[in-house]
Amino acid sequence: MPRTPREPRETRLRQGSRQRREHEKQELRQAIRDAAATLFETHGYEGFSLRQVAEEVGYTPTTIYLYFADKDALLFEIADEGFVRFGEQIHTAAAAVSNPVERLWAIGHAYLAFAEQNPVYYQLMFMQRSDFLLAKREGERRPRIDVLGIVRETVQAGMDDGLIRPGDAATFADGLWAVCHGIAALRISKLPFTAERASAAADMTLGAMLAGMRPATG
Repeated sequence: MPRTPREPRETRLRQGSRQRREHEKQELRQAIRDAAATLFETHGYEGFSLRQVAEEVGYTPTTIYLYFADKDALLFEIADEGFVRFGEQIHTAAAAVSNPVERLWAIGHAYLAFAEQNPVYYQLMFMQRSDFLLAKREGERRPRIDVLGIVRETVQAGMDDGLIRPGDAATFADGLWAVCHGIAALRISKLPFTAERASAAADMTLGAMLAGMRPATG
């Protein structure tokens, strides 16, 4: 059987060099993202700048622009990471409960827990740059807002099981989202809205909404 000829040494060296450069680029891109996330947590949207990121990673601002077109492009990646964490937290809560009505309760509290634990991420995702909700990466079909599709799906499952009165599942889901967002926004604002008040408000409003969504009796 004939032996496969080895690639010329120069070719192997060029390929190895390209691979190292690509690896270094990916490492720097991740370092930029990590630094940006830390700085954003510290300074918030208004106080965040690419110059700060450049100083943090030890490169010039010009280098940062080789990886991200502008501040918004970098912030979208941070928000995208937030949406991943948010989706994981919501889906973990949902997967732990089989009854659709109880699942909506669990999702609502997981939503509020995320905002409580990640206030800067939440503000960027849902308040300061809410346009990111409708944004998609190149080649993707679904915007980030689809992470909340599980609420609509759970409402529909409750209707199918006869646990929620017939209606438009999307409208019911929007109502639940509005309640959760309102409480989350109050909690992470500078208003005197403590964790205890937020929890009590969540129990009361979510309980009332879910009770109102049940089928009529008698």
